[in-house]
Amino acid sequence: MEGVNWSLGDKSDRIELQRFDCCPGCRADTVRHPQDRRPCVTPWAHEVQAYFRQRAISHTNGRRRSHDQRLLLLHDASDLAGAAVHTSTPHPSAAERPTIFERRLEFYAIASDRQGQTLSNGEYAAQALLRAAVTDITSRHDPRAEVFLTALVHPENKASQRCLERYGWLQRRTDDATYLLFAAALGTLQKMHGVIPPATHGDASGPDQAETGEQTEP
Repeated sequence: MEGVNWSLGDKSDRIELQRFDCCPGCRADTVRHPQDRRPCVTPWAHEVQAYFRQRAISHTNGRRRSHDQRLLLLHDASDLAGAAVHTSTPHPSAAERPTIFERRLEFYAIASDRQGQTLSNGEYAAQALLRAAVTDITSRHDPRAEVFLTALVHPENKASQRCLERYGWLQRRTDDATYLLFAAALGTLQKMHGVIPPATHGDASGPDQAETGEQTEP
């Protein structure tokens, strides 16, 4: 396939994902010390790479029905430029507000040779991947629903923090000292990425419908 495109990942993508290189620490160590078994110098990126290589397909298949989990693959022509997984998770206010939903961006990564680089269409790879996630999440909810996206980021992962902030996410307070919490209203991200939600239809009852209008920030 030509140009920049994204699709849902499945078992047919297993070999491609097993070769997915998104950990800069692993790449640097392989070049400097090809026979060395020392721990990766960027363990947070190593964990993400291991997830996409070993677990992303089976994990997504196991949570597809219960959590509407989705695996997205971003390609530039035939090259895998990035991957992301998002899932539905209960919003703290859902009991009082049945039309409010939370989507967790569980994992996302850009291929090492595309990090900080533009794709063939001139768009940065990170922006294209996040737009794909927003587009897919938009398709999972009614436009009248309040949908918020969240992501947990390792404190040492400065690149991901800067990336999310650049594309409309804000850091929020959390009691979890292990990770930083970033969040954004889906409506805000739709405007940021130029994603147009479909017309309102049915009720605002959750996945497998369409998605969002104006929302206040979480």
